[in-house]
Amino acid sequence: MDASRRLFLTGFLGTAASACFGQGVATRKAAVQPRGKSSGLPFDARFQDVTARAGLRHAMVYGGVDRKDYIIEVTGCGCAFLDYDNDGWLDIFVLSGVRLSNTPECTSNRLYKNNRDGTFTDVTKESGLLKTGWACG
Repeated sequence: MDASRRLFLTGFLGTAASACFGQGVATRKAAVQPRGKSSGLPFDARFQDVTARAGLRHAMVYGGVDRKDYIIEVTGCGCAFLDYDNDGWLDIFVLSGVRLSNTPECTSNRLYKNNRDGTFTDVTKESGLLKTGWACG
């Protein structure tokens, strides 16, 4: 079995297992809870891309750029906010993936240390997390 088929089968079985044994919400015939009333206030939030200024420069990779051939290529990536160094400030762990062919050399999950000033430093290599592979979460 070639590598791409083996990767697809592994992803498929992993997804099937998580569907069977996942930790989703179990309703147990509980009644649906009513939603709260809207405040009626307008939502005036504005978002601005500050990733480069904050030091979050690594591009995420998952699957091909123009075409996806396998379901695992469309699952995307994820991130987690955690205090990995126990300094009281949330750091960021960004999940990345690979491509089944022509994978860029820079693909890896990334761990960013919070500098406590609105910026982050990439500490992936120093933390031993510089690895290439599929990640989703």
